[in-house]
Amino acid sequence: MPGTKDHFPTILIVDDDKSNRVLLTEILGEDRYRIVHANDGEEAIELLENGEVDLVLSDVMMPGLNGFGLLRELRKSARTKTIPVILMSAQAGEESTVEGLDAGADDYVAKPFSARELLARVRTHLELARVRREWASELEQANKELEAFSYSVSHDLRAPLRAVDGFSKLLLDEYGEKLDEKASHYLNRMHAGTQKMSALIDDLLNLSRITRAPLRKELINLTKLARGVIDELQEKEPWRKVAVEIASGLAAHGDAHLIAILLVNLLGNAWKYTSKQPEAQIAFGQQYEGNETIFFIRDNGAGFDMACAGRLFAPFQRLHRDSDFEGTGIGLATVQRIISRHGGRIWTEATVGKGATFFFTFRGER
Repeated sequence: MPGTKDHFPTILIVDDDKSNRVLLTEILGEDRYRIVHANDGEEAIELLENGEVDLVLSDVMMPGLNGFGLLRELRKSARTKTIPVILMSAQAGEESTVEGLDAGADDYVAKPFSARELLARVRTHLELARVRREWASELEQANKELEAFSYSVSHDLRAPLRAVDGFSKLLLDEYGEKLDEKASHYLNRMHAGTQKMSALIDDLLNLSRITRAPLRKELINLTKLARGVIDELQEKEPWRKVAVEIASGLAAHGDAHLIAILLVNLLGNAWKYTSKQPEAQIAFGQQYEGNETIFFIRDNGAGFDMACAGRLFAPFQRLHRDSDFEGTGIGLATVQRIISRHGGRIWTEATVGKGATFFFTFRGER
């Protein structure tokens, strides 16, 4: 423990019974903790707005804003949602304990309680909160380092890459007619390589940003979004004839920017891997299993061997050769992280030469 009282952890005791507040203060010991009191949930909220608290010890049954109401208010605020909360109640038994924990409490203590037990639980949750703060600080530092690395990748690596790309293109444009066939081939290979490297850098940076970007959930019209993606693909390759079926009324709650990236990757893959089919077909729809909405994107393209499905969502894992279908091996890893951040699942079914279907869910749909 630090040697000065100002550095002791602060515990907020919330109870409408003064004698209970005095008893709890005696048990916790003001020589170990800094103790502040509130008569009810409303007063506790005011105290929390005006000062730092390390743990809240609250009675459940109080007039006005009771313990459960106080807990809900604390979990709503970004400033207080991580403060450990221990609820106390005269209602004993498993059902009451489960109710308290389901409400978001870190612990639940039934009255009458043992002083030693209460002290042990308080110490445990204060220590857990301290460890969480350290982890959060380390994670923040790691994110800063990752951001710095991303900046370096984006700027320091691009500069020489742009030079190689630019000069190889100049050689082709200005001296192409003077070069023999082999030299032209080498320069074209160099130019194509720099283009692929540039695309790989873009994909890696996007993958990194997707992991760190905050989620902004809203109701998204997936039908409209998917049609926009297909329109862009068709515009880039107007000569292709692809039968695309997108179900009407497709919608989900999620981050619009990230889900747009997801659809660009999945529909883009379906478009790419059907390029060698004389009658290409792509479908985007939904089905239901119990209370779960399952979306799917199906194509009749190249497909793949399901024995390799375990590698599908790992970065840089490609199941087709570059000479058959171009790619960086980052797209499906990006999709998997987007689905994971939305609390959903993604899986696939495929047959070589007969196409693939990607199924995915978002948490809370239906």
